[in-house]
Amino acid sequence: MTQVPDQPTQKRQRGRPSRISREAIARAALEIGVDQATIPAIATHLKVDHSSLYHHVAGRNDVISIAAELAINELDWRAPAATDWRSELIILTDAIWTLYERHPGLAESIHQASVTPSSGIRSFAESVEKLQQKGFSLDEAVLAVDILVDMVGECFLGWWSTTKPEADGRTRKERIIAIWEDEATKLPDKAEQINAMVDIMKVGARKWWERKRDLVLAGIAVTHAQKAGGSDKAQI
Repeated sequence: MTQVPDQPTQKRQRGRPSRISREAIARAALEIGVDQATIPAIATHLKVDHSSLYHHVAGRNDVISIAAELAINELDWRAPAATDWRSELIILTDAIWTLYERHPGLAESIHQASVTPSSGIRSFAESVEKLQQKGFSLDEAVLAVDILVDMVGECFLGWWSTTKPEADGRTRKERIIAIWEDEATKLPDKAEQINAMVDIMKVGARKWWERKRDLVLAGIAVTHAQKAGGSDKAQI
């Protein structure tokens, strides 16, 4: 008689391994949002007791690490083989921007070095190798990829931080724009320059990032053309 109540429990226990795994935990973290992915929140999302997660992960940092690995592994960032180097770097940085946009908190974790995903290191190496195949020296390729990967993260984080609401209900971006507009009225001789920045803030993060990216790409093209004897001047 005492065995009858235990049978459903045994069935539930047998079913749990398919529901809880490192990959399932990582996916749950990405679905919740990396910035909200605490152990209790993931347990609630998976409908399990939070203590059971510790059979698979060591803690929140481990969760963020495997979530980052999964997100990067599934990122569609590779360009077709015939793509020129400039488009190659645009496709890469567009994919990184999309990654950060899709998974709130991931950019912050990576750029604060809270996590260092192996998949990110492999992707970096592969991107460098592709530039080498297109005529870049190793040093040139590493510098080009590193500059743009750092820049896209910093630009994203800078703008993302301005979307947070403040005590008065406005976003930080709205407050900053108001401050700049006020300064423009106080400094009429500098109003043109100040309002130019206001216009940039109003247009939005992605457009401003693309303009920064294109300026850097133009600089890379000049440097590469000089080192390659001018063969890439047409790409400037």
